[in-house]
Amino acid sequence: MTARRWARFPCTSKPRSCEATRARRGPMNAETLELPIRDTRIAELSVKQVLPTPAWFLAARGDELPRGAPLARAVNGVPVVLYRDSTGRVAALEDRCPHKNVALSLGRVRGDTLQCWYHGWRFNRIGVVVDVPCHSPTEKIPACAVRAFPAVERDEWIWVTLGADGAPAEPPSYPRDDAYGWFELQNVIHAPVDLILENGLDCSHTGFAHEGLFRSAPRDDIRARIEETATGVRVETLDEHSAGAKDVRSVLGRRQQIRHVDEVILPHTLRVDYWIGDHAHVVTILVATPEDEFRTRVYTRMGVRYGWLTPLVTRYVRWVTQKVVAQDIAILNSQGERIRRYGRREFRNVTADLPAAWMQRAFRGFLDGRYPSGPLRTREITYKL
Repeated sequence: MTARRWARFPCTSKPRSCEATRARRGPMNAETLELPIRDTRIAELSVKQVLPTPAWFLAARGDELPRGAPLARAVNGVPVVLYRDSTGRVAALEDRCPHKNVALSLGRVRGDTLQCWYHGWRFNRIGVVVDVPCHSPTEKIPACAVRAFPAVERDEWIWVTLGADGAPAEPPSYPRDDAYGWFELQNVIHAPVDLILENGLDCSHTGFAHEGLFRSAPRDDIRARIEETATGVRVETLDEHSAGAKDVRSVLGRRQQIRHVDEVILPHTLRVDYWIGDHAHVVTILVATPEDEFRTRVYTRMGVRYGWLTPLVTRYVRWVTQKVVAQDIAILNSQGERIRRYGRREFRNVTADLPAAWMQRAFRGFLDGRYPSGPLRTREITYKL
């Protein structure tokens, strides 16, 4: 018999060797085989995180997670399943059963545990398997576990951090002031986080992308003060007013001075404030959670204060915002698709793009652990808006 055939049929060609092997291994049954479920270690995350940072990421709104139903999310590129235990507290586990690698989010909540749909294995909030229905009478429950992540529900938002080491002790807080009317939006955009933040910081596109809704064609020279902060970049637009405007600004306050501040809070948040005269304030909190390199879930919380007309004006601002956001999504989806197709970014900046350029530099430095790297800078620019 040839050596090749020996390799294919070792038990036929070398019975003594096989018998000796069996003798060393013992009987081949579930009690003696070295099964993977006997491994008590929790494997390191094998999914690459989009942003290499141990920050808190917004995973869901509180009202998206009722009791009794798990919710699947991708958080910074990692599949995560959320559920509420019997007390209503949120638990977050990696969305992969260690038994056969099925998504745990397909399963059911059982008391304080999450049960896999495939074979019924149940896991508690810290990821430990507590029940294996189809076990042998003499078999112990496997000492394996699924990775668990810290989760906190704050101000009606659910936050998750994938790396507790190095993350802030608590997630950020964005409470709703009772003097304001509030609404929320949620969208999935096929573009990376930094381009979404850049879009929110960029005023120069608004007269074209949102003409007639929010600004019109550029006509006035305005100043903008750009500041590096300990947490990102802040831009205050100066000299803007609503006189002559034919858009939402004129509706909220004719011939009123406008104070406008945009602030990026690294690595994923944008805050926008508009004060119109002394009577009106519109605040936007945008939090971008990457699901993969070119897919981002964006949560937007907006508050409107307009005296006794606040409820009516809030509905109007919501209507305008939905149209503006739809236009921005179409632009960002196009930008993301072009960058993927061409394989790289090739940007050309002018003065009006400096706020975005400063944000991009801070964003890259933050992810590299080098921001801020020196004295915080300030610069004032002038451009037509």
